Amino acid sequence: MEQFWLGLLVGLILVLVAQKTLQSRKEVDGAFAHFGNHVKDVIYIFEVKPTFRFRYISPSLDLYLGEGVVAENYENPDDCFRRIHPDDYQLLMNKVSGKMSYDEAISQRWRTNDGRYLRFEEYTTPIYKNGEIVAVQGIIRNVEAAVMKREELEYVSRHDELTGVLNRRAFNETIDRLSFKKVGLIVIDLNDLKKINDHQGHSAGDQLLQKTGLLLQGLSENVYRIGGDEFVVLTDQLQQDELLDLTVSIRSMFESNYISAAVGAAWEEQLNDFKKLYDQADQNMYKQKNRSKTNRHVPC
Repeated sequence: MEQFWLGLLVGLILVLVAQKTLQSRKEVDGAFAHFGNHVKDVIYIFEVKPTFRFRYISPSLDLYLGEGVVAENYENPDDCFRRIHPDDYQLLMNKVSGKMSYDEAISQRWRTNDGRYLRFEEYTTPIYKNGEIVAVQGIIRNVEAAVMKREELEYVSRHDELTGVLNRRAFNETIDRLSFKKVGLIVIDLNDLKKINDHQGHSAGDQLLQKTGLLLQGLSENVYRIGGDEFVVLTDQLQQDELLDLTVSIRSMFESNYISAAVGAAWEEQLNDFKKLYDQADQNMYKQKNRSKTNRHVPC
């Protein structure tokens, strides 16, 4: 945080100087290199008129994008336009042309020398002269680590730790978005998990759950574990006949892998009562469970 405020202070000073004189790159470097060389945030002034060129870039840019990037951009300002992620290119053009709001942070991705894209967050200030934009000044922070950590935490919060499939929280969040859509639901209940836990130990039971999750993910990306031995497939992307085909495939897959499980499905053209849909799939699952009690495979 101290680095950010130091960068912000230096940036504000640069803005005042640039607004007053738009002096040469050498003069700006000489006046502020002492500050710019000691902050990790990237500080720059980019002149839009009369020509595209950088007035100042702090050396910290090389730390993130690779050695020689600063020198390259001083010599060839088009380099930054080549490095921007294609999906962020228009954002960059809007930034240097004044066709955007500068009140909020700007998120963008830049390519490193080794071909990776890193995520940055920037606060930008336009510089005007005689009523037209002549330059932009920015303070850029590398947020790649923070974004990755946030995505990791989000992933963990929505996935089952043991099996890697989506968890009950993700299941409930998905239900909330399905009103008035066509929805297919497949309920899967493992028949022998308790028996395996009791006779072979919980390690063997965990292996069965992991194997089940892996096999289901091979057939659908919409797999959830919502209880100890209960999995569901929940989707709004399949027609009724496609859901039935998937149900048959799941049963066949379990049979060929010697996994004893009951599978029931239900489909609704326009969902308005999820509990009713779930109860229907659950009832169909129990019907199959009762039919298979006398002739079940023992899971390995």
